[in-house]
Amino acid sequence: MVLGVALILVGVALMGFGVCMLLGWITGRSGWFDQAVYDRPGNSKTDRLSLDVYYIVRVIAPLLVGATLIAFGLKQCLG
Repeated sequence: MVLGVALILVGVALMGFGVCMLLGWITGRSGWFDQAVYDRPGNSKTDRLSLDVYYIVRVIAPLLVGATLIAFGLKQCLG
């Protein structure tokens, strides 16, 4: 039971972090994403690949890991 609650709390924290990063990415006014990571015309393919990896690590991964931890936490608590 305690493990399940801990997993849920950590999952919620990660999901909150992921949402915060997503909002920062969408609005484009966030200080976490400086000009070096924005996709600009004339950038090389490597720069664009870096942007994709950066997006996955900063936005997608916390959301997916948070959701997974919440699911495991609910399974621990309910089953």
